[in-house]
Amino acid sequence: MPTYGCVIDDRLLEHWQRESAARARLRDSLPASWREDPRPNMDVVRELYIEAMLRLKESPLRPVAIGDDDR
Repeated sequence: MPTYGCVIDDRLLEHWQRESAARARLRDSLPASWREDPRPNMDVVRELYIEAMLRLKESPLRPVAIGDDDR
């Protein structure tokens, strides 16, 4: 039986590595109380927070502060 070489598409590798490193930096920057919180589902809360922070950094628009008012 012939053996065929495996072709791996690595076009997204650099993107994935940057995203992974950004998530790791955000995880490391969380307060210890968040990282060590034993409550159920706190790991989900941490990951949701990290994803939200990444999306905010990518957003071209500045979020409006609560006190902003154009009246």
